[in-house]
Amino acid sequence: MKSYSLLLMMIAWLTMGLAPARATDLAATFNMNDLLHTYNMSCAEQAALRHRNILPEHFHGRPQEFLNPSEALVIYSPALTREERQEAEKLYNSIPKYALPIAWRGGAVYVFTRRGIVEAVPALAIERDWFEDFGLYMEVERRMYVPFEKGEGFDWRNGHMTAKRWVRSARDQFRVINHETGHMIDEMLGAYSYGSLEEDGQYRLSNRPDFQAAIRSDLARLASPRRPIPLARIHKLGYYMPYKFNGVRLGIHDPQRARREVFAELWAEVQGYNLNKLYEAYPDSFKVVKNYADFLKKLDADKPACEFN
Repeated sequence: MKSYSLLLMMIAWLTMGLAPARATDLAATFNMNDLLHTYNMSCAEQAALRHRNILPEHFHGRPQEFLNPSEALVIYSPALTREERQEAEKLYNSIPKYALPIAWRGGAVYVFTRRGIVEAVPALAIERDWFEDFGLYMEVERRMYVPFEKGEGFDWRNGHMTAKRWVRSARDQFRVINHETGHMIDEMLGAYSYGSLEEDGQYRLSNRPDFQAAIRSDLARLASPRRPIPLARIHKLGYYMPYKFNGVRLGIHDPQRARREVFAELWAEVQGYNLNKLYEAYPDSFKVVKNYADFLKKLDADKPACEFN
């Protein structure tokens, strides 16, 4: 029986290499027994699984307001202004509902801070980057940080940096939170996928053969003389590109990191947050990510709704 299952999986991979897989085709490439088991759990069983999957504090000195003793899926900083709190709730509600159950069971936490990530992780107040307003899925804590303000002008006090002033972020935070959710889905759904283990020792959807084949196809076009978008725009999108492909300089990341960032950004674009229009550079990869989203949506359909907070 086991050899028969392996044969079906090999056929599925070969089929996906010929054409973009439909959501219904993907099941053969996942450990559906374990995956469906989590979806068929009672709400109490899901809460118990969440409790086991919540990671301990990685950086010392987490402030009381971010400890999350109730194990809620979302934490709002009490320092948020009324306007920021209202916007944070809208941001949270922009996450597709079918992405929340796997986040809940996997021990993820969305954290909205007012002033940089350092507000929730003060141990990081030794580098300026952590005073910035970028979002971050921190895998070592399974927490997604979305700050509303960034620090400017710095002093050192008692071995830590402090910002002299804080300014409101100008980022498209709807894109940011869905991009970071993409990183979380890459990891958590990838844990159930066959063929998703890469050289970094992690299971991710962005390591799967179908996604890698799609991204190579897209990169081959971008590196060719008949590229679909100008080279100047490719370099502008360098955060989502590998250093080189086929000898052509494209971006700033190693191939594996580039795959992860492409996946997360395309996940956000599948949800409609397409400020960067990365799908124009990665049309084949976009189709694959869309299929993953449809697969996850189908898994969640008609399942009992549990209270997350």
